[in-house]
Amino acid sequence: MNQKEKGRVFLFDDDADSLQSVVAALRRDGFDVFPFADPREGLARVEAEGGDVVVTDLRMPGLTGLEVLRHVTKKIPDVPVVILTAYGTVEGAIEAVRAGASDFLLKPVEIPRLRAAVFKALKERGMRREIERLREEAGRPLGIEGIVGSSRAMEEVLRKIRLVAPTRMNVLITGESGTGKELVARGVHGLSPRADRPFLPLNCAAIPETLLESELFGHEKGAFTGATASRPGKFENAEGGTLFLDEVGDVSPAIQSKLLRAIEQKEVTRVGGSQVIHADVRIIAATNADLEKMVAGGTFREDLFYRINVIPVFLPPLRDRKEDILPLTEHFLVRFNREHGKSVAFSKDALDLLLEYRWTGNVRELENLVERAVVMAKAPVVRAQDLPRAIRVAASLPATGSYGQPPAPQASIAASAAEPPHPAAPREGRPRGEYLKAMEREELQTALSSAGWVIARAAKILGWTPRQVAYKMKKHGLSSPWKK
Repeated sequence: MNQKEKGRVFLFDDDADSLQSVVAALRRDGFDVFPFADPREGLARVEAEGGDVVVTDLRMPGLTGLEVLRHVTKKIPDVPVVILTAYGTVEGAIEAVRAGASDFLLKPVEIPRLRAAVFKALKERGMRREIERLREEAGRPLGIEGIVGSSRAMEEVLRKIRLVAPTRMNVLITGESGTGKELVARGVHGLSPRADRPFLPLNCAAIPETLLESELFGHEKGAFTGATASRPGKFENAEGGTLFLDEVGDVSPAIQSKLLRAIEQKEVTRVGGSQVIHADVRIIAATNADLEKMVAGGTFREDLFYRINVIPVFLPPLRDRKEDILPLTEHFLVRFNREHGKSVAFSKDALDLLLEYRWTGNVRELENLVERAVVMAKAPVVRAQDLPRAIRVAASLPATGSYGQPPAPQASIAASAAEPPHPAAPREGRPRGEYLKAMEREELQTALSSAGWVIARAAKILGWTPRQVAYKMKKHGLSSPWKK
């Protein structure tokens, strides 16, 4: 197992001996550990780069463990915090837990207890994300009401959904990332006799192999370090309903064989257990990989491929169904205007540019762009010049700033002649790489400023992951006010 599979742990402790021993123990368990004697420096790193767990000493010069906890809770609330202290009191433990700590351990810390605390914190983080996902799910319509599109290609997809939904057959949805495969899966489930039973999605690529087996099949108490209680898996929880396996092509060969048995026999055995549990679950799988090529190459089981590919549904990329771009844009505008309390529209020239763009990120990219436009708009109408530079470049349009902000005034005619007014309007001979880098930097800086330099918020505005934002910040030499 490589280190990153288990997670990124940020460790804050001004005691060098304690820091060294805890780092060694966690790295032996496969964690990617980042130690800091200065908690302020550590907080800046975890906020900029993202992390999975923070382990902090309680008493440190300059910043206490409780202050670290409060900062993490405010700025990156999905990251759990474990507190270590050599001054253990009941009152201190109660205060830490009330402030949101995942656990409170006495120093010198016992390594088995530390391992269990970190694994517990990781599970808590997964649960927080699942709760957030369920909150988002609550407002989503079942059936095909949420599927927007009137192109011939989408009419064929909708026809297949209606055709396959009433059956018990497994479905494989293929298509590029961002085309809306989960929405199609929900459509199949919503029109099926199982609609009143659970629909449980699972992104197989987002979960380390060591945890994926437990997520799918559940585990018994003591099955592995951190398994402090028995827990059912997705197959048990989806009993009578539908299990949506996204990115199924990323499942390892070892899990593939167990997944095949669960599908064929409709029964599972929890990790560390021996009892056979019945699981009547319909499988809808999705992938952007070429599974047939993977079967030929021996990286995906042929028998599993035929089990999940009973009814294939291909979801075409957005560039091949341009008739759907404007209806989707209107759909997202209505949604995000409502969510953000705004009333923003797109001008005709802006819509024309959306129709010309290739949308390599498909519907997800369009969705992110519309939300970004609504959030950042300074005027009620988003013009072509206000769109992201990647879209404007194709048409060589001048820029007015991000989403309706006026361009910066020129100091003088001579100054404007000496230097191009904006990276999106480069003078002749300027290297294209330098030009695109300047465009990217300004887009990133604008989003960070609008997000109050909170990485997670900026990532949502840009449609990136927090790690991508952190990487780009480093690349362009941008840093948050917290570091200063």
